[in-house]
Amino acid sequence: MSHDRLVGTWTTQLDDDGKAVPGLVRFSADGGVVSTQVNTKSIGLGSWRATGPDTFEYGFHILAVDGEGTHVGEARVRVEGEFTSPTQWQGTGGAEFYDPQGVKRRGHGGSKVTAEKFGADE
Repeated sequence: MSHDRLVGTWTTQLDDDGKAVPGLVRFSADGGVVSTQVNTKSIGLGSWRATGPDTFEYGFHILAVDGEGTHVGEARVRVEGEFTSPTQWQGTGGAEFYDPQGVKRRGHGGSKVTAEKFGADE
């Protein structure tokens, strides 16, 4: 089941309009998610769940700040994934961006995400 295989840390690559954006995501056994990518200034916190024997979905929120550290809104990220091997998965994701008052400003979906289990060869 995907639950046992997903728990742990994964290196990720997000396809951001043809540009590879690396990141790390940690899935805990209790359904928690911690995520970071090189294009964000904050970590994301959220949850995940198995949706089938080889599939899962997760989501997290990232607080956005500007160059001075002022809160400028929030990104809400959703990803659906499927295992391609015991130590790799791929999926699609998207995000919606909200201002500090909670008004949706923009969003996108369908970005490709690939991942490999961190330390799988160690």
